[in-house]
Amino acid sequence: MADIIYKVFVSSTYEDLREERAEVQKALLKMKCLPVGMELFPSADEETWTFIQKQIEDSDYYIVVVAGRYGALAPDGKSYTEKEYDYAREIKKHVISFIHGKPGNIVADKLDRELDKREKLENFISKIKGSPVNFFTNPRELALEVLASFVDLKERHPATGFVRADEAVDYKRYAELLDENRVLKEALAKIEVLPSEPFLGANEKLSIRLVAGSGNSRSESTIELTLSEIFLHVADLIIAGIFSDPRLRIQIADELVKHKIRGSVNSTAGLDDDIFLTIKQKFYQIGLIELKENGYSGPTSGTYFLYHWLLTEYGRQQYRLL
Repeated sequence: MADIIYKVFVSSTYEDLREERAEVQKALLKMKCLPVGMELFPSADEETWTFIQKQIEDSDYYIVVVAGRYGALAPDGKSYTEKEYDYAREIKKHVISFIHGKPGNIVADKLDRELDKREKLENFISKIKGSPVNFFTNPRELALEVLASFVDLKERHPATGFVRADEAVDYKRYAELLDENRVLKEALAKIEVLPSEPFLGANEKLSIRLVAGSGNSRSESTIELTLSEIFLHVADLIIAGIFSDPRLRIQIADELVKHKIRGSVNSTAGLDDDIFLTIKQKFYQIGLIELKENGYSGPTSGTYFLYHWLLTEYGRQQYRLL
C-alpha cells in the first residue's frame, strides 16, 4: 500500500535562490512529497496570480524561503512572494518559514539595490518573524532544516494528501524532470539581455586627490572623473588579474593619471585613503563588485586580511554596456 502523498507549495524569489530551491525540492521528494512552485509558472501577471492561488489552495503545506531579495512586484506594490505568504496565512495553510541567518554574508548580486525594495524586504521579514521561523546560511543547511521541520509539522498537523493510497508516483522521474527544468532555466539565464542603461549614479563625479613622493618632493594633484569612467579602469585591471587591495590602489592611480592627465603627473602617484575606500564602497553597494576576504601570513607573526575585488555578473554586464 502506497504512502499518502503531500503537495507542498514552495515560495521564494527565484534567480538568487536557485540552489536553495533545488535543495528544498530534493528534500521534499525524499519524504515522498511533491513540491510545487514558480517552476510551473515563471511569468508574473494577474492571470498567473489566480493560478498561483489555486495551487496554494490545493497544497497541503506551504514553505517560504527568504534571503536578500524582495522579488518581482505585483501591480499592488507587493512582491509575489509576500502575496503568496499572505494568501497562505489567510486561508489557514500550515506554514514553515526559513530566513537567511547571516544576511551580511550574501553576495552583492543577490541583494536588492533599490532602497524601496530593501525596506519592503525588511518589513516582510519582520512580518514572518511574527510566527516561528527557521534560519539557514547555505543550501545544504536549508535542506536539513526542511527535513527536520517538515517531519515535525506533519506529525503535529497531519494533512489529507492529494492522491489515493493505491496510486503510484514515479518520484525518480519527477526529480529528474525538476533537475532538467532547473538546468534549462540556468541555460536560458545565461542568454542575457544587457542592461539598457548605465548603473545608477554612473554620471556622479568624484574629485580624486593623487599623492606622489614624500617630504619636500611630495606633490598632489586633483582630477575629476565619473563613476563610470573609474569603473571601466577598475574592471580592466580586475580582468587583467590585478584584484588585491594594495595592487589596485596603485594601479588605479596609474591608470587614472595616464587617462586624464596623460603622464603630466608622476605615474607612481597613489590614491588618497578616503577616496580609495569611497570607490570600493560605492562599487560594492551598487553591486558591480564583490569582495572576497583573503587571509595571508605577513613578514612578521600573525595573519593579515586583504580583499580581492571580483566583478559580479551585474558588473560584467555593465562593463560590456559601457
